[in-house]
Amino acid sequence: MEFCVGGNLRVLIQALKKMSIKDRKMKCYMPFYQMLSSLAHLHSLGIVHRDLKPENVFLDENGNTKTADFGLASTMISKSYLKSAGTAVYAPSEAHMQNKMIFASDIWVLAVIIIEMLTGVHPYAGRTQLETIENIKKGKMVVPLPDYINGELKEMLMNMLYLDADKRPTAKELLDTQLMFFQDQIDKYKEITDQQSKKINELEAKVNTLEIQLRIERQDKEKENKKQSEIIKLKDDEMWNLLNILDDKQDCTQITSQQWIEMKNELEKEERGTDSQIEEIRKKKIDVCQEIILAFSDGQEHNEIKKQTIEAGVIDALLHLFNSQPLESITLSHIWTFFVFTYNTSNEICLLITEKKPYPALFRLLDHKTISVVSRATSAILNILIGVTNLTPVNQPHPHFQSVESCGGIDKLYSLFKKNLSPGTKTCSARCIGNLFKAKEITNIDMRKDIFAYLKTALSSSESWIKDDAKWPLKMLAENSVNRLEIEKDGFKIPE
Repeated sequence: MEFCVGGNLRVLIQALKKMSIKDRKMKCYMPFYQMLSSLAHLHSLGIVHRDLKPENVFLDENGNTKTADFGLASTMISKSYLKSAGTAVYAPSEAHMQNKMIFASDIWVLAVIIIEMLTGVHPYAGRTQLETIENIKKGKMVVPLPDYINGELKEMLMNMLYLDADKRPTAKELLDTQLMFFQDQIDKYKEITDQQSKKINELEAKVNTLEIQLRIERQDKEKENKKQSEIIKLKDDEMWNLLNILDDKQDCTQITSQQWIEMKNELEKEERGTDSQIEEIRKKKIDVCQEIILAFSDGQEHNEIKKQTIEAGVIDALLHLFNSQPLESITLSHIWTFFVFTYNTSNEICLLITEKKPYPALFRLLDHKTISVVSRATSAILNILIGVTNLTPVNQPHPHFQSVESCGGIDKLYSLFKKNLSPGTKTCSARCIGNLFKAKEITNIDMRKDIFAYLKTALSSSESWIKDDAKWPLKMLAENSVNRLEIEKDGFKIPE
């Protein structure tokens, strides 16, 4: 059993009370994500924890949370529930009223813990334990959430606290939110930086044994460390800003045509001068990108505003940046900005974007070393392809097949599919290939077998959206007779 030197979450909650609001929020995101991931894993195995509380969550030397004390955890039988167990003040209404614990019960407790971390106070705390339990039964929060708990974070927590357990989101649904997506990227980035730090320490030990080269190597190392620190700081600041802008909303209709042009001009600035000047130019470009992301963050289509922005040259500027800058200087903010123009948008907007000949620049990003950048680029490509597919007769080939093939896009998509970087990139690349080979034979036998097998397997998923994502590409592929014969082997039928 692993020994956790950081104590339990109760110790951290006490320490958080002495911190600023900004530091407190930043300290909460990682435990929130890690505890949610633990619950998602348990729930996928059919297990309800039943005794989640701060005293049962431990911290290792790096501040990572370890959910423990599974003495009361139990497997949940389908369409049934478990008898209530655990600590009364960390048990939801259904535990007290109906003596039952379900997956949604763990979700409720997690929300209580996160609010306690953010505010220092149990949200249902009464003067006595009995009063606290009565508050829980009624769903009566003693004090409303403070103003600094806002935006998507507040929405998530309030949904998790629904008195009606059936209305609470699942752990998987919560992990799919933008807030948790960014925390996932930070968590992965932290692992990488920890590994880099370990390697640096090993290098330092070797350098100390090489006395003759000590001075030269130390100077080189200091220079490299300074450069890495600047890069890490820039990326940390970018992630922090992205997390924060998700808590806010901005009306894109208030941005004037002149302001869109000014943003375009900022994105087009040449990156030249001293290292600090280049760094400042890059930072301003990221700031502009985050401003655009925020402007379209309300989930509405805003097709007219997007058209105005495209006509102002913002898409041209982004594509030039993707084509001309070193891949390592292109960040998540850059590609996310492009992605928002393809997400929840009209087919006509997709056509406007294709007039800018985006494929060479977007497929270049599939060589990026950061998974989140590759993921957003692939999603943007898929959205564009679907927009064009929607305007094409179902029995006709995709009109952009040649454009994608000419820049090596089909080979890159298949290569990305085989790399299996993440479930998202694998599914996205398969759907892209499905759209591109609409009513067209896949002549690469390996590609044909791999893509068909993957999409057919996805049809057996319990999630309806996964089935739909697989069904439509298969239907389009089956418009070609050779493809159809391969798909319908062994009596397989594409569902209607």
